[in-house]
Amino acid sequence: MQRRDLLAAAAALAGGFAAAPLRAQPQGELQIGMAGAFTTIDPHFFHATPNHTVAMHIFERLVDRAPDGTLIPGLAEGWTLLDSTVWEFRLRPRVTFHDGGAFTAEDVAFTFDRAPRVPNSPGGFGTFLRAVARLEIVDPLTIRLHTHQPAPDLPANLTYIGIVSRRVGDGASTADYNSGKAAIGTGPYRFVSFTPGSRVELARFDGWWGARQPWEKVTLRLLSNPAARSAALLSGDVQVIESPSVSDLPKLRETPQVSVASVPGIRCMYLVPDFSREGESPFVLGQDGKPLAKNPFRDRRVRQALSIAIQRSALAERVMLNTAVATNQWMPEGSYSYAPKIRVPEADANRAKALLAEAGFPEGFRLTLHTPNDRYPNDSRLAQAVAQMWTRIGVQTTVEALPWSSFFGRGNRQEFSMALWGWGSPTFEAGYMLTNCIATQERARNRGAYNYGLYSNPALDTAIFAAVEEMDAAKRQTLLIAAAEQAMAEVPIIPILMLENLWAARQGLRLQPRRDERTLATDIAAA
Repeated sequence: MQRRDLLAAAAALAGGFAAAPLRAQPQGELQIGMAGAFTTIDPHFFHATPNHTVAMHIFERLVDRAPDGTLIPGLAEGWTLLDSTVWEFRLRPRVTFHDGGAFTAEDVAFTFDRAPRVPNSPGGFGTFLRAVARLEIVDPLTIRLHTHQPAPDLPANLTYIGIVSRRVGDGASTADYNSGKAAIGTGPYRFVSFTPGSRVELARFDGWWGARQPWEKVTLRLLSNPAARSAALLSGDVQVIESPSVSDLPKLRETPQVSVASVPGIRCMYLVPDFSREGESPFVLGQDGKPLAKNPFRDRRVRQALSIAIQRSALAERVMLNTAVATNQWMPEGSYSYAPKIRVPEADANRAKALLAEAGFPEGFRLTLHTPNDRYPNDSRLAQAVAQMWTRIGVQTTVEALPWSSFFGRGNRQEFSMALWGWGSPTFEAGYMLTNCIATQERARNRGAYNYGLYSNPALDTAIFAAVEEMDAAKRQTLLIAAAEQAMAEVPIIPILMLENLWAARQGLRLQPRRDERTLATDIAAA
């Protein structure tokens, strides 16, 4: 954005949101302002929503999702459960990669072998294929996936695995994908360029098997600062932004040149205590400033105290300005496997203090709460509000806010004593978070890959995997609810909010909001 445009837009933000006339864009060009940092073009390197957003333009999956979350055919025209441990997928014929090569079952086999084994991956894809024992190629357009045990959620998990070309990808590194050398997919857009920390440029793939796309060129621009995103939209420098600042929403909605789209989301904001240490935890001190001899979070009463100290409704109303709802679980109310008995606890400071005293901390303790400051809507403000609530019960909490690029790596190495995270459940059932974030971490079996606190409960693990392996949908829901209830009785995590997904677009565009948060050019068209 030109400096004069940025200054004008900033003035509009401060003084009335008079959006500039829409800047003339080259015909067929779409500029999208993204909130979260995309770090790679490699579709199997880092499991994070901004990376999925980029990858879904270039690489397709066997199974896809409609904006409302419904499973729909992707590169597989259909799939059939042949018996409890064998799924057959019929591949779409006459599909070509961006370089003209034909898509066949060999590319699927190569992809499924590669995805769990990308070197140095900070958040890999093995968890989505953990049930697969072997892949059988029946013919060039038919595969069978044989699973270790019944896997009713396998089609849902395959919505994460972008299919890459065997011919191009054999021997290719993540750097080769980032440079574009190996970034050859079958998707509606092809790779043009990637500037880390800045933008991804894409061009329409006219050989795509699907409906012709209206955008000849799509640019995904990283605008991590919410005010900068709104300013870019108002100046016409971009035409669509994701996650507009909640404080900007009232005026954005009143601006004739702008429309706001929203949909209830599936992302839960939650707090993760450290279970990895029995003794000293690095950011927990006594009131005398000295390290505590034992980790307080190993005591369930401490975790319960911290949970009931949080005024979740106040966070939803005052911090998020009603763009989130209070929760104590990770599924939206009314959805499959939502547990109605897991209630949002009433905030009770006196009871919280009593629980701390029972646990041996009558004077409380000191704590540093870590949070990203550029990953989730209002993430650092949420952390500050929680810190104030904990301080009132004697847990004197300070906040350290970090860029996502630093926060994720440190959190993944269990360097924090308490941290604010967000997690979506785009399989639309409770088992996704149970298996990935709460089950005991067993990397060899691709379990608990995102269990950042290293909580472990073998009895709960048994309940979790009995639930996710149940083929009958009604029985599976009953078992998932029971596992969620069993989990939350132990407070391995502290859920606080379910977020609403938000976008803003310039007049003349129609955007179909997605429950999985992704911002796709295929969901945007001229009104």
